[in-house]
Formats: sequence, C-alpha cells, structure tokens
Amino acid sequence: MQRAPAESEIAMIRPLRQRHRRIVITLGVSLPIVFIVGIAARSPVPSMASLLLETPTFSRASAATVWDRPDLFSKETILVRLLRASGNSSRFALELSAAKDFVKPDLIVYWIPSNSEITGKLPDNALLLGGFSSSALLLPANAASESGALALYSLANNEIVDVSKPVRFADSIH
Repeated sequence: MQRAPAESEIAMIRPLRQRHRRIVITLGVSLPIVFIVGIAARSPVPSMASLLLETPTFSRASAATVWDRPDLFSKETILVRLLRASGNSSRFALELSAAKDFVKPDLIVYWIPSNSEITGKLPDNALLLGGFSSSALLLPANAASESGALALYSLANNEIVDVSKPVRFADSIH
C-alpha cells in the first residue's frame, strides 16, 4: 500500500516543480532563437565555381616531364613528377602518385617555403596546391624559384601526414 504524500512534502516539492516549469519554458523559447541567430551569423561557404575561376589551368598533354623522384618523402613512398609547360617554361606543375595501399583521408598538398618552421601544424605562409589525387598541381611562380618543402595534410585527421625533403625546382631544370 502506498501512502498519500503529507502536506509538508507537497509544500516542499511545489517550488521545485514551479522552478522546473519556468526553466523548461525559458529553454523552449530561447533555444530556437539562439539556433536561428547562429545559422544567420555563419559566414558563407565559398562555392566551387568561384574557386575554379581563380585557378589557372595546366595542360598535362602539352607538358614535358623534367624529373621523377620517389625519394622526396621519408615516411611514405610517393612518386613526385615535376612537369614543365612546353609553351611557357616558367609554368611548372607536380603530379603525385602512391601505391594502391596508401590510403589517407582527405589528403591535400601544401608548399611550405624554406624560411618556415614546421612544428606539427601547417605554418601560416603554407600555400595550398590542391588535392593529392589531382592530376597536376600547378606551382605558384615563387614556389618554382625558391626552395621549400611539400607537405601532405589530412583534413579528416587534422594532421600533417608527411613533409618532403627540402627541394628547389628551378635548380633541377637544365
């Protein structure tokens, strides 16, 4: 048999229930408002079309291979091929390829100038070249003429996968 709550017990519980009711009503009203303000305050995501308009093109069919190097990266065996545009000798691009068992999520390639210190995160002056699986990664003009390193960065893991040995592309062109 259950006993009926005493008058003093009801008097103790009633303020707690009233406070709980006020909190639930306040949250029910304020959370949707905060959510809508948060969505409205987000910065817009750049569209792929606007990024592609800014990217210069490089034709692989008319490019000449300058060198192939499988020894640039120490942790992974990655073949790096330097390509030069045949019509314009100042335009260079890279092709990177790895074995079939080389699986890293969302891998992108950065150029890091030699005056940068690589500690475990990408330096502020790292230049994005593109995705690892891209056909040809166009090098900026300053990257072709100065020494630096290539960095493989995994977006999914938020870490640098590997950094190449220092290389200067202009010195290897004869």
